[in-house]
Amino acid sequence: MAKNKMQIKYKTQKRVRNKDKKEETTVDTIKSFGYTLLGVFVFMGVCYLMVLGMKSLGVFEAGYTAPVKGDTEFDYEFIPIGTVFNRSDKNYYVLFDNYESDFTSDPYINSLLEDETIPVYKVDMSKNTKYKSENANTKAKNVNELKINDITLIKITNGKISSYIIGRESIEEYLNK
Repeated sequence: MAKNKMQIKYKTQKRVRNKDKKEETTVDTIKSFGYTLLGVFVFMGVCYLMVLGMKSLGVFEAGYTAPVKGDTEFDYEFIPIGTVFNRSDKNYYVLFDNYESDFTSDPYINSLLEDETIPVYKVDMSKNTKYKSENANTKAKNVNELKINDITLIKITNGKISSYIIGRESIEEYLNK
């Protein structure tokens, strides 16, 4: 009795794969290679036409050109005027003079400064006309307040002006002490 009510599931037969597999002939291989080669040439042609189209639209026009890199030279004697108050030394001198030619700067003052033990930096005022003025500001606390009217020697201690000497004779007297 029990056997009649049991439902038996039979395994389905496995699918037979590649039942109708054809043998490839040399003609089929040559056709396949021809279609692939044709597809590559069509793709390359479309890319070439796209590049020509972009060229006519100006996509490849010269815009930014990289600067030519040359040798970098550091000048440890002359400093930019913007770095007058933030040098790494605790005490130092800054000489403001016109150095556009060898005849305009004072060689005697330069020789006196070479004998100093405190570091000396020079600022070329021929390149910094923005800071030239008729009236000197001896109490400047930053570069924007700095006003120079003649050859000037400033002694800076801890980032602040401790001495401000104007004129050749005054600088010579100060350095000869």
